[in-house]
Amino acid sequence: MPNFSEHIKFFTFLLYMFYPSKTTLIVAGVWASLLLPGWALPIEPMLSNTGGRFLKAVASELEPAVVTFEVALSPNEGAEQLVVRVIDSTKLDLRVLAYSFTSARVTQAMLRAQKRGVKIYMVADEQNNLSSTASPKARGALSALVTAGANVRVTSAYPVHHDKVLISDGQTIQTGSYNYSEAAASKNSENVFVNWNN
Repeated sequence: MPNFSEHIKFFTFLLYMFYPSKTTLIVAGVWASLLLPGWALPIEPMLSNTGGRFLKAVASELEPAVVTFEVALSPNEGAEQLVVRVIDSTKLDLRVLAYSFTSARVTQAMLRAQKRGVKIYMVADEQNNLSSTASPKARGALSALVTAGANVRVTSAYPVHHDKVLISDGQTIQTGSYNYSEAAASKNSENVFVNWNN
């Protein structure tokens, strides 16, 4: 019966096989080395008996990851500006998951992106944005995006679709507690976390 370290090694290998990227390999290696001190790279012990040449070729092409993280807070501490910077930096496509969507500045940034040819795909919480108790600003913001050609959907699949995520060009991810709303920018205690170009 395999011991704990063999389970970790096998799980790491499976993680890489299902999500084959340099980033996954690096993350899996760090994760496994934290759980198994002294095990520097998760692929090496497995090369001889689980797919050897392909994995060795991938591991040999690894480059050191250059990761840039940025954090901003609110109220009025740069959170909204950081969200707008992510949108303004987008060149190809922007994928958005939103709970609340009433921010005029975020909507304007998305409209600018759409105008310069960025494809926008958005899923927002239906209850919080389109119900009779929702802010009319939410309906207006979503309508403006749809009119501009953005692919906007609302969901009621969950009691609350509470996600707050932007994925810019498949490389930059913005997340955190920050709702895309005026209250998040100027009243609430919120955080924005951006992993740039990773």
